[in-house]
Amino acid sequence: MKLSEVIPGWPPVWTRRYVYFSVQDGEVQMSQLFADFLLLLVTIVWGSTFVLVKNTVSSMGPLTFIAVRFFIGGMALLVWYGGSRLFSSSRAVPRMSGVEGDPEETFLSAKRLGRGAFLTGFALFFAYVTQTLGLMTIPAGRAAFITGLSVVIVPLASNFMFRASPDKFAVVGVSLATVGLGFMSLEFPFRVAAGDLLVFLCALGFAAHILLVDSYSKGNDPVLFAAVQLLVVSGGSFATAVFLERPLYVPPAAWGTIVFTALLATSFTFLTQSAVQRYTSATHTALIFSAEPVFGAVFAWLLAGEVLSLREIVGAGLILAGMLVSELGPVLSRGPDREVMKERGKASGSIG
Repeated sequence: MKLSEVIPGWPPVWTRRYVYFSVQDGEVQMSQLFADFLLLLVTIVWGSTFVLVKNTVSSMGPLTFIAVRFFIGGMALLVWYGGSRLFSSSRAVPRMSGVEGDPEETFLSAKRLGRGAFLTGFALFFAYVTQTLGLMTIPAGRAAFITGLSVVIVPLASNFMFRASPDKFAVVGVSLATVGLGFMSLEFPFRVAAGDLLVFLCALGFAAHILLVDSYSKGNDPVLFAAVQLLVVSGGSFATAVFLERPLYVPPAAWGTIVFTALLATSFTFLTQSAVQRYTSATHTALIFSAEPVFGAVFAWLLAGEVLSLREIVGAGLILAGMLVSELGPVLSRGPDREVMKERGKASGSIG
């Protein structure tokens, strides 16, 4: 017996239109709202690892931690990719919309994937390195706010590069999230230091990563695309750690956290971003990722007993309000009969 036979009118019309996921003829399709939900899950996973990562990097170099974590994450995806290729040789497997190779253009497709994954991985590596160096000289709260400015940089850069102007609900959501980040992170008096510039470069790196994923994820296998990204981050971090964190050392007690974050907070999260961001916009992605410190604070309270101040609670509320305005505003403003399935590629440009 189907649930619709037990509960008349189930599922509601709005869920069938706005929260949509299906696999038809091997092609995955989903609504923007469903894609945004998966990106929110990614953000929650990242936030849940704050306490673990903080405790681990206190006993080893942060760049060494990143290098090992991303290496394991990238290799895990390569193993998955190889296994899926063997599996698909005898059985059809679902694929993301737009990820269908042309045998006559295999070389060009591989070249584009390699270029896109390298650039995307380098942007991510650049963001992590500048953030790590900046945190050596400025408070973590201020670094979190400046890093969060990527939520403003992404729509501005997207409008400038692709002429993809955010809608009014996204503008309101970004504004609320930025103010919320300030409430959560900033402490006064605010003094500008050299580390602020480094962390601002980090924000540019994270913004570039989102925009590059938005451009290159379409038409590329998400597993291989994510795997190459992670290995680029690992290689760059290892090369940098050789100069900044000698001798390189991984304490035995850190391996549990490294493997856990490598598989869940690296392989899973970056694969999910690479697979689903094509169904939403870069601005929505940046806005959702701005909630990472909110979930980090929640898990710090649950796992470590850290208490949020009233100012931090207000900031978290503003960030979540910004997300809700951005996500639900367009849904509530549309007529009930308007089709909302979004075909990615119309709202954003593509680089080479």
